[in-house]
Amino acid sequence: MVKVASVHERRFGATPERLAALVADFGAIWPTQIAPAPRPEGAELRVPTMRWREFDRPGAVRAFRVVSPPEFRGEHWFEVERVQAGTVLRHTIDGEATGAGEAVWRNQIEPVHDLVIEAMFDNVGRIVAAENDQGGDAGHRE
Repeated sequence: MVKVASVHERRFGATPERLAALVADFGAIWPTQIAPAPRPEGAELRVPTMRWREFDRPGAVRAFRVVSPPEFRGEHWFEVERVQAGTVLRHTIDGEATGAGEAVWRNQIEPVHDLVIEAMFDNVGRIVAAENDQGGDAGHRE
């Protein structure tokens, strides 16, 4: 068994509410040039190698449990935190990979995951910057 833990975070010049709204819309921020966006499959979302089920996690604006494949167990979530001069958007993974999933996590999923999250944050940054440059509305600005 290998522990799967990862945290990515970045500060943006936007309100917590605006960042939560962006995270709620993967279609607007997902970097499809790197990996296909999650697609609905019943009550779950399918990404190329796994399925997630959304759930309510205290303090998170969006959270998922990995439900498949069985070699991966864990949760990942997005949080927003108001800080001086903006809001931090954070993505956290806490889980484990077992059996064949250990090598798959290390060699395939983790490197792509890190690229996807950083590119997703880049996309959020571009949207926020464009809104701030255009004057945005009160709900989108600091």
